[in-house]
Amino acid sequence: MENTPQYVSLANKYRPQTFEDMVGQESISKTLQNALKLGRIGHAYLFYGPRGCGKTTTARILAKALNCTGHKENGPTAEPCGKCPQCLEIAQSADLDVLELDAASNTQVEKVREAIIDTVALAASRDRFKVFILDEVHMLSASSFNALLKTIEEPPAHVVFILATTEKHKVPATIVSRCQTFRFRPLTVDEISAHLIELAEAEGIDLSANAAKIIAKNAAGAMRDGLTLLDRAIAYCGDHVDEKAVSEMLGLTSTELLTDAVAALCRKDNAQMHQVFQTLQAEGFDANTFLKDLKNMLGDLFYFSLGQSSEPFDGAKALMEGISSGFLARLTRKLSKLIDEVKFSDNALISAEVGLFTIMDSVLDLDNFIRRLEALERGESLPPSTPSVPPARKPVAKKTQATKSTTHQAVAAPQETAPVPTLDKAISNHQVWDKMMTQFAASPFVYDVLINSSVEFTTENEWTLKFASGKEFYQIPAQNKLTELSEAASQLSGRKITISLGANTLSAAPQKAKVPAAKKSATKNLISEEEPFAKGPFVDEASVPAGQMPEEVKDILEIFPNGELMA
Repeated sequence: MENTPQYVSLANKYRPQTFEDMVGQESISKTLQNALKLGRIGHAYLFYGPRGCGKTTTARILAKALNCTGHKENGPTAEPCGKCPQCLEIAQSADLDVLELDAASNTQVEKVREAIIDTVALAASRDRFKVFILDEVHMLSASSFNALLKTIEEPPAHVVFILATTEKHKVPATIVSRCQTFRFRPLTVDEISAHLIELAEAEGIDLSANAAKIIAKNAAGAMRDGLTLLDRAIAYCGDHVDEKAVSEMLGLTSTELLTDAVAALCRKDNAQMHQVFQTLQAEGFDANTFLKDLKNMLGDLFYFSLGQSSEPFDGAKALMEGISSGFLARLTRKLSKLIDEVKFSDNALISAEVGLFTIMDSVLDLDNFIRRLEALERGESLPPSTPSVPPARKPVAKKTQATKSTTHQAVAAPQETAPVPTLDKAISNHQVWDKMMTQFAASPFVYDVLINSSVEFTTENEWTLKFASGKEFYQIPAQNKLTELSEAASQLSGRKITISLGANTLSAAPQKAKVPAAKKSATKNLISEEEPFAKGPFVDEASVPAGQMPEEVKDILEIFPNGELMA
């Protein structure tokens, strides 16, 4: 029977064999190469960093560089040949003079003494240097470190120690201080995805850029993890690996569904969020995975809002209009807490949906609202705020030529006693209003008031401005511009037109409503009964007369005419 060749995983097949092959650790490779060229070889090195980023691989390359004999120089080299017996045996972990020890399996002091301390004084059997590579060195016991301390401090001239760990803080300071330390950083998504595409091409695999990016994100900075995931993707998809297949393989939520969820969160759209969860339930997605993917997308959107990354998904730029970075940051923090809660829920989907609805209700974009108010004070133009849902229309009575009221942007019920313009006059008023909009387009302050208001043509020469719910803060600047608006309307129409604010807006001279004595007394008792911690009935605080107010307070009350200074 013919022997089937043993499959070699991509992580082992494409393991770097020289310093130039290392990805993402250029500073470490350059430092070690220069040290080898200058003959400044340390007696002990400590490599630390997250898993799969090249610590053990770099230790083997350094061992090759110290012992390579395939070059003309009679000593260490910065460019090991990879063909001499030393290089080939070290690559296969078969060199007698290069000992790789797993500290996790040899924690006891007897094992350390037997493998290292008792043999360190012996000369190398063939190679130039005897190299000890201790992987996961932080797993050694305290007694083992103590036994190793003196040997690492003053080893024989032909011995080099290379320690590797993912948890440097667990290595005793006495050991760290005797080593040259190198920090291996996690690889970026771009570095991993570019390397994956290069290796896939060498393997004859059609790997799309988006699929490579998804794999790189899930590798969490570890090239080894990325290559393992690529191996799995090839087994799942065959010669063509695309974004959709990788997402299915990893059980990830679709980009479209995540985009809908992000839009629903930002716009506080309860109906759209519920539709997202119906899709999650129908397609069997995991709630925890969905929440983590949603948090990652919000994080990408946050960096995009700061200008630190490219557009994370189609439509992100349009979605960010009117949304602040602080709002996204608060959403992400709340979502992180929700993820911890859902982990221990007996019904993850329901817990996740209820939690997201709570987040939508509780997180407000205060930064954006304050910016809009500040811009209004400076007289700057603002983009129209998100339109509110219009109220349900009431049944309209039969129209007659004698009674008709036309409204621009919103229709209001006509008052019975108010004279109304005829249809021709109403059309004429519409035309004048449109001309005013064009005329004030160059004036940001006035134009912003106009586009956020609705005008009712009460009579031919009397117009009324009104503001929908949520736009009440436009009433103050509108009140200050009534004279300017009336003059512009009169000039454009050729007749005297007076523009005023509607009954539901702020008046020019607000008065405090007087409460009858009997009703006031009942109100006090009611408040006291509903507030269990009140020790007595609330009393009215006397307001300060206008003549006794400081000038600074008067300036503030001009901006907020309904305000009062209380004694």
